[in-house]
Amino acid sequence: MHAYIQQCNYNILQAPIPHTAIMISKLSLLLIGLIHVRDLLAFVVVPCTKITSTSTTLFQMKRPLLDQIASTLFSLEMDRVESSSVEDDKGRNGEPMEWASDDSLANKFSELVAGNDMGYKFKQWVADIVAGEYDYAQVEAYVNEFVEPSPCKVKMFSFTTCPFCRSAKDYLEMEGIPYQAIELDELEGNRGNEIRATLGKITRRTSVPSIFINGQAIGGLNDGLPGLMPLAKSGQLIEMV
Repeated sequence: MHAYIQQCNYNILQAPIPHTAIMISKLSLLLIGLIHVRDLLAFVVVPCTKITSTSTTLFQMKRPLLDQIASTLFSLEMDRVESSSVEDDKGRNGEPMEWASDDSLANKFSELVAGNDMGYKFKQWVADIVAGEYDYAQVEAYVNEFVEPSPCKVKMFSFTTCPFCRSAKDYLEMEGIPYQAIELDELEGNRGNEIRATLGKITRRTSVPSIFINGQAIGGLNDGLPGLMPLAKSGQLIEMV
């Protein structure tokens, strides 16, 4: 069971969760967050005769709580990456490349979550919390500018440690298909998380790789609309690039 969970749960923050305890912790955080917000709301709506400039609003109280949840989720993700990282045959560190196979448990779980509206909503909720407050319009414009089919038709948002991303790059390079990639985990500050949350709103997928061809989102490696490898197997990819 431990091996199954470690392989198949790749999608909450784009990678498998080491064990059930972490999933329980995340769900507990959600429950605690809801309880706290409920309590804060009850506190704020208590009748009062005057609200002074020093009064604390619900928004001001809620933001630190979300920051704490975001920090905890980010720490869990970093611990997971470090604990599961191995070196592949090209000297790259990250989750095992076997997880990117279309018949792996990790991929099957990824497809299950990607095709489930509740799964998307939960992942988007997590992505939004980790992204925090940011200028959505500015980031959306950045994403749209990058995916324009110039100087090449294939654009990709990626994580360096993600086996699905590395497999997509390996396939494109093997076929001699030019592409450009932005590594979200190498961007300064919280920019990568902001882009990821924005991609979720644009494509309804927070998972990476997030691949675009001719400016249109086609999904990830094995899944999406319809995904890189399904396009390749059908012969459509060559026609598109």
